Amino acid sequence: MTDERPVIIAVAVGAILGAAAAYLLFTPRGRRALDNIDGTLDDASARLEQFRHALRRADGVVHETRGAVDDVRAMLKGAELQTRV
Repeated sequence: MTDERPVIIAVAVGAILGAAAAYLLFTPRGRRALDNIDGTLDDASARLEQFRHALRRADGVVHETRGAVDDVRAMLKGAELQTRV
């Protein structure tokens, strides 16, 4: 006799997901809940896009700062070499 637990679990999970989908799609309260979820996901998506934009700007600032630090180092090395000569 084989172990039937995985099959029973899969059937139970499928039944739960099917019941949840039916509730969300075919009942007035479920459709309202689905609309709320949809709006919430839209808001989260917009906030994530704002966050990505802020990260891109911060990355640009980091690169500009590195460039400025490299320029200062080069100037200091040049001044150090001139004082040795």
